[in-house]
Amino acid sequence: MMKKGKQTNRWPALTAGLFTGLALLAQSGGLSSAQAAQGAPQIVSCSPARGATDVDPALKEITVTFDQDMEVGMSWTGGGPEFPQIPEGQKGLWRDKRTCVLPVKLQSGHHYRVGINSPSYRNFRSAAGVPALTSAIWFTTSGTSDAPKPETQAPRIVSVEPPIGAQDVRPDLKELRVTFNVPMGGGFSWTGGGPEFPTIPEGKKPFWTEDHKTCVLPVELKPNSPYRLGLNSQSFKNFRSAEGVPLAPVVYTFKTSAQ
Repeated sequence: MMKKGKQTNRWPALTAGLFTGLALLAQSGGLSSAQAAQGAPQIVSCSPARGATDVDPALKEITVTFDQDMEVGMSWTGGGPEFPQIPEGQKGLWRDKRTCVLPVKLQSGHHYRVGINSPSYRNFRSAAGVPALTSAIWFTTSGTSDAPKPETQAPRIVSVEPPIGAQDVRPDLKELRVTFNVPMGGGFSWTGGGPEFPTIPEGKKPFWTEDHKTCVLPVELKPNSPYRLGLNSQSFKNFRSAEGVPLAPVVYTFKTSAQ
């Protein structure tokens, strides 16, 4: 595992707010409210691209580019056979204030995964000191004959309570639950807005079950009312697997019964 720069511990905090008409309940797994207000750095490009196949094993570097100027620290995370070998005498470096480079030595027919930050190491930070959200770059080099490994795949929803599209939900239901096929990273992005986004009881917030596969959203519902909310969106992707792979955005709708 590569890590560079001073490490600090930051406790998770719920960030809730109104963004141009969009109500958002999001937790990144480590950002304070003040940090979230400043804006966590977002990855705008990486090479190889996430999920790429047939990557040339002669490739000499992995790069990641952020949407804003960054500090000089870095946390390329991971380990084992899926973390690429670093050539002797070389190390990660910043090409400019936004693009970081990791020198690598790849093998043909191999699966790779490199983490960008992690819950313990968050040295990819903006110039303002805000850590980038935990993420990952995963790819396979040419010559791979088997299917991608599960840890390089996006998480899937295996059950939702109440079910998506349900039309006769009890209005006294106190929580929504979504369960995934793999352990998740601890963050969440419940998105939506307006009267169709369920009310969150005062003093309550979303939480994860002990196995980190089920996220629970406390709610107060009204009779005979339609509801619509999202799990992740194009802008907010904090529902991620423990390996940092985001859930593809999902729209969740249901309607309560008259009583």
